[in-house]
Amino acid sequence: MSTRIAIFNHKGGTGKTVSAYNIGWKLTEHGHRVLLVDGDSQVNLTALALGFDRFDAYYDDPDTKNKNIKDGVAAIFEGKPSALEAFDCPTALKNKKLFVLPGHAELAAYEGQISLAQETAGSLSVLKNLPGTLQTLIGLIENHHNIDYTLIDLNPGLGAINQNLFMASDAFIVPTNPDPFSLMAIGTLAGHLTRWINWKDMNFSKFEDADYPLYESKPIFLGTLNSRFNKHASKAAKKFDDRINEIDKRVEQRLVPTLDAAGMTAKKSQYIKAFGDWKAKLTSDNKGPYALARIPDFQGLIHTANISNVPIFKLTDAHLKKDDIVGIVKDKALVNIKSFNQIYEAIASKIELLTSNDSI
Repeated sequence: MSTRIAIFNHKGGTGKTVSAYNIGWKLTEHGHRVLLVDGDSQVNLTALALGFDRFDAYYDDPDTKNKNIKDGVAAIFEGKPSALEAFDCPTALKNKKLFVLPGHAELAAYEGQISLAQETAGSLSVLKNLPGTLQTLIGLIENHHNIDYTLIDLNPGLGAINQNLFMASDAFIVPTNPDPFSLMAIGTLAGHLTRWINWKDMNFSKFEDADYPLYESKPIFLGTLNSRFNKHASKAAKKFDDRINEIDKRVEQRLVPTLDAAGMTAKKSQYIKAFGDWKAKLTSDNKGPYALARIPDFQGLIHTANISNVPIFKLTDAHLKKDDIVGIVKDKALVNIKSFNQIYEAIASKIELLTSNDSI
């Protein structure tokens, strides 16, 4: 059975899509079969994983264009007498263990129907199947491809689709930026997430007799990703370090206590172990006990990774040369790539620990 992890922050621009791709790839290097679910109508995760040429071809080809998250549930939302079925999902370019449930630009068209179905809490029989439809499709595809971990990329909003996909998860990660808006978002996030889960707890039994019931889980907080800051002398520059420390403090003092009271955290001892296991291997400014890692700005390497169709940490000397990165610049880039590999090793290992049976 797959472990589903939502990657979510209602503040945009936090690097959630790139994080899903990189973490998913790293988990496959740990021997897992991974499914990326593109729940954002921007469809950036699908494009990143398939490669931009394959992305266009996928949605042009009559044999594959309907094999996506929206068309996979369309019959149920359009009231057609058809059952949900699994289908073959494409794999990421250059990684046969990293599967992709492609997104769709019109997924948001179902926002109103899901919202109404959840607001009426099962009282309208014609809408009773809708809240459980997306999670059921994901489950069918997980079983079809024998998936170990599923990473769900949500859009940066508080709408019904995000609520629905979050409720269909076993765990979640919160990506952040070192800016004032991420700090504000951390201050309000727990309220939104606990409200979503409280709704599920109150209404779960009302959907038990639906053809597609709600997912039986309570998402567990795995940690934050402190992303996209500039470095100075291998550490975060002071202004970013100060902001990240503020975020870490707010997570520890406000986010975690609220989530813990709602039963949405792992055992505290496991967070301590995850932090301690990697403390010596990450930079000394990685201080947050609930931070999976600090991820510096990729800078020019993001271009090289995109044209090479691999994550940052898989870039090689040959990839750099092909992108005309040579000499001292190349030598520095290789050092940074090694550091990124260590960072994503830490994240994947912490995820494995915090989603183990010992953590719940």
